[in-house]
Amino acid sequence: MVSFYPGPSRLDLQLEHYLQDALRSDILSQNHRSDAFMKLYEDTRNAACRYLNVPADYSLYFLSSATECWEILSQDLGSLQNLHLYNGAFGEKGFTVNRSLHPDTANGLLFDKEELPDVKKYDAEVIHLTQNETANGTQLPLQWMQELRKLNPSAFITVDATSSMAGQLLPIEAADVWFASVQKCFGMPSGMAVMFCSPRVAAYGKKNKSPFYNSIHNLEVLFNKKQTTHTPNVLGIYLLNKILTHRKSLSVIHQTLKEQSLQWYKLLEQHTLFKPLIAHHTMRSDTVIAAKGEATDIERFKKYCAQQNYIIGNGYGDYATDTFRIANFPSHQPDEIAFLKQLLTSFQ
Repeated sequence: MVSFYPGPSRLDLQLEHYLQDALRSDILSQNHRSDAFMKLYEDTRNAACRYLNVPADYSLYFLSSATECWEILSQDLGSLQNLHLYNGAFGEKGFTVNRSLHPDTANGLLFDKEELPDVKKYDAEVIHLTQNETANGTQLPLQWMQELRKLNPSAFITVDATSSMAGQLLPIEAADVWFASVQKCFGMPSGMAVMFCSPRVAAYGKKNKSPFYNSIHNLEVLFNKKQTTHTPNVLGIYLLNKILTHRKSLSVIHQTLKEQSLQWYKLLEQHTLFKPLIAHHTMRSDTVIAAKGEATDIERFKKYCAQQNYIIGNGYGDYATDTFRIANFPSHQPDEIAFLKQLLTSFQ
């Protein structure tokens, strides 16, 4: 079975070997206050910063999921004036979590999936973004994010990059917090997330200590010891280290995925039954290809692919029945992509 589901998705091709390495290394039997684990934490953080172009002064926290990141950010930053800019279900979910904890300070601005929100000075102390909206296959252009940073220099900017981190070159300095689950572009099993925080956020967390256990302050205190607030996913951290150490450079992957996405959209534009969900080229995601069509045709196509042991993604939220999604992640191999394209082209 080859999974083109947009997460969890196809695993890194070398994962089997990395798993064997982990078992032989004995790291999985080490406790998370040991010298061995602290060295793994430091090595993985350094590998992640090098690979993802993260500034050296950003902290890295290991958490369970992007969903947990939503909650931690809401707990720590929610008393400030928060603004969530979103155009899809996952951005809205992050807003909903924050609003449930801070109904007076959490504000949302829904923008159209075919149009970028205005780049301007917002009346907010925290601005939350979803760089790649998995639900509808849109993304925020990197230059747009950099311009937003310039116009809002004092605001904390947080970015959910779950469907793009490790697949795109992201402007890390344009935001104070970046987080992502690892079951997409990282090519890993689900069950872990990474969250990078700037010194500004760490300093705010120290000054305004959250009463919650998994607070930014507690995470930062333990980060400085190369430890975690909880018993971590040691296997996940080990695999992340291996993948980021041995994978092709991110600049190469970024360009490859961009070219592949253009090919996918061109194929959909020429198809008799399906079309890209997003008409505006600038808004189209490079890593999650969303296609629309009649519900009956979509259901037939999913079954047609499954018969060949290829799995594509269901639609999500408002688009559950009349769309499907195809992951365009680094782990997908050229021959697998070519075969799925053949399935799409031949389907009538």
